[in-house]
Amino acid sequence: MIPHKLSSTIPQILNILNDGRIHTGIDIGNDLGISRTAVWKVIKRLQKYNIDIQSQHKGYYLKEPLILLDQRKIEPFLADKRISLEIFETLESTSHYLKSIMPLENQTVCLSEYQSMGRGRLGRRWLSPFGHNIYCSLSSIFKKDIVEMSGLSLVVAVLTANALESFNPRLKVGLKWPNDLYMNNQKLGGILIELMGEAYGNCQAIIGIGLNVNMKDIKLAGLDQPWISLEHITQEKLDRNFIVGYILRTIFEGLDVFQHKGLEAFLPEWEKYDLLRNQKVSLNTGAGKVFGIARGVDSQGLLLVEDSTGSIQKFSYGDASLFKD
Repeated sequence: MIPHKLSSTIPQILNILNDGRIHTGIDIGNDLGISRTAVWKVIKRLQKYNIDIQSQHKGYYLKEPLILLDQRKIEPFLADKRISLEIFETLESTSHYLKSIMPLENQTVCLSEYQSMGRGRLGRRWLSPFGHNIYCSLSSIFKKDIVEMSGLSLVVAVLTANALESFNPRLKVGLKWPNDLYMNNQKLGGILIELMGEAYGNCQAIIGIGLNVNMKDIKLAGLDQPWISLEHITQEKLDRNFIVGYILRTIFEGLDVFQHKGLEAFLPEWEKYDLLRNQKVSLNTGAGKVFGIARGVDSQGLLLVEDSTGSIQKFSYGDASLFKD
């Protein structure tokens, strides 16, 4: 799929339709200085993404407001003006895009309204409806060897949880090792880290973040686990620009701490959010299942599981879940 930057015409038309009234193609075109045909093409494009724009002989109207990502709203949250921010209408995935333009000398953020091939851990598909959620990847260079980067997914998960609670104190997030965000025992989002070693001991990380935001009335087929969105909790449509802003600001500040102090600085916070700690768990390692009691993580972010003999095993990889007898 060819990446498409988010053109200014799409949010401009949606901003007009967000009042819930009927607008003719001629009126929209006159307001924006474009032709009625150009308006029609944008409407048809949005309808392909299952945006509920109603067409009738009097014109077009939108049943529910849809606020798209806006660079002007997000950039004030980025303290370092050297951070590059790109927003797309559609991509295969934000992380795939960042990998395709490497090497990246400065920190870069990529957001997309839609992903055709979004994915989570273990190759799982990440469903990405247009304009409702956060699909974000960012790149950062660390003056660390790749072996020193263990635990980065835990750090980013902690920072994302911190950002959400700062945005709205009602958003009480739990974290499931190593990188899933949960609310009310349902999956809210996930983190996917890809590391690439560089010369002179440096390491580049591409950090992918998927977060369900405005999904209360959307039905998703083919999912193998319960999910939740921020809208379910707040009972209102949220402006994703401010949520993205809080997350990016918190993560970039936190990555600077990780650069100098590593995972250890974040372990107390991880313990506060840890959903598995002291719970019976099942861990699928790919080579089989392990059962035991989760005892938190060690200084490298490895999951500690106490087996039936009382011995502690350490795991760097696996799919963990609560185990019920």
